[in-house]
Amino acid sequence: MTISVHQLVPTISPRDAVGNHTLFIRSLLRAAGYDSDIFSMFRHPELTGETFYIDQLPADADALVYQFSIGSPIADRWAQHGGRKFINYHNITPVEFIGKWDGLLEAEVELGRDQMSRLASICEHAICDSDFNRSELDSLGYNSTTTIPVLFDVASANPDASTLKSINKKKSGLQILFVGRIAPNKAHHDLIAAVRTFRDVYQNDAHLHIVGTDGPPNYRKMVDAVVAHADMADHVTFHGSVTQEQLVAFYQGTDIFLCVSDHEGFCVPVVEAMHHQLPVIAYNSTAVGETVGQGGLLLNDKHPLTIAAALNKLNEDGNLAGRLRRAGVKRAACFNRETTSNQFTKEFVDLMGSP
Repeated sequence: MTISVHQLVPTISPRDAVGNHTLFIRSLLRAAGYDSDIFSMFRHPELTGETFYIDQLPADADALVYQFSIGSPIADRWAQHGGRKFINYHNITPVEFIGKWDGLLEAEVELGRDQMSRLASICEHAICDSDFNRSELDSLGYNSTTTIPVLFDVASANPDASTLKSINKKKSGLQILFVGRIAPNKAHHDLIAAVRTFRDVYQNDAHLHIVGTDGPPNYRKMVDAVVAHADMADHVTFHGSVTQEQLVAFYQGTDIFLCVSDHEGFCVPVVEAMHHQLPVIAYNSTAVGETVGQGGLLLNDKHPLTIAAALNKLNEDGNLAGRLRRAGVKRAACFNRETTSNQFTKEFVDLMGSP
């Protein structure tokens, strides 16, 4: 009789990091010989034909994997089920980064943090994206945890020619890139302050490119106010959501990837930047340092003058930039999908036995 290992996730979307990871896991489970489907409360229209609503979850499923990244009633459905229970933990942003910006998201985060504690005694085993995430669950008393990086396809495509051309038009100064949702934990306001300081202190006509969708509207308003107050409107471009070809153009056409996030559970764009030989400067917080490893320049504080000095050093020292490019490619290779897929497959076979 076939062993069933189903996944539960609050929302499933084909262009979301957790959503794509969940779809990849389903493919691995099926390829290994398990019966595996995805059940959620909310489904992207593109996936309604191949995923299921939570009320369709079979009562006799052998095991359930909960993709955990936010508070949701799905967690309670998982907890009440009679099958074996596993968690794949992607991190929940602490409420202090959310509260004053988005009341609804604050409630979801608080619920998620509460569920993290309550589910410790129920979860048989948890797989975490990073050792940082793993340490959170260990501190809450989870009995069995391990670390396997998130499954993703590194951004790879032919770069969009018009995007490359638009970047080259600004080549009078350093072209700095950050990729990530405009959210408080990613500290876009600090990015702007650092680039403004770099421009002033080192007389460099630097330009900051920000790729990513909007998060809490009130935070975006604050970021816009910082841009205006710093007189940076002509030196910061918000590109919003972009195609894969455009994203590759940004990685290949800019000079430095700068990350000053206060909280990350993994940070896929850092890996993508390293893969494309874009030198990385990053604030060593939460899981960022773990992800960057020896592949970039890590800073232990993010005072604007510290960041500005690092930007100038990398801009003027071609040998250092070359070493970082080579180190970044080597580090990015540690997260290639084939390696991570094999880790996940072995983990499930070890947990469930051969199907």
